[in-house]
Amino acid sequence: MSAYKQAGISLNKALSIAARTVRASLKPEAKAAAERRGFTEVKAIKIENGVQSEPRPLSG
Repeated sequence: MSAYKQAGISLNKALSIAARTVRASLKPEAKAAAERRGFTEVKAIKIENGVQSEPRPLSG
């Protein structure tokens, strides 16, 4: 059985933890660029009758 399954977390969560750990271990000059790449912004657009609405942030 995989280590992340034994820990009771999903693969996505395990990869997120690993990425965060790697970014934290970088030198300061590389850390800023890596943290910018780690940010994701998602927007949703609803289409009704062939007309799209304004994009809005997809928040939980």
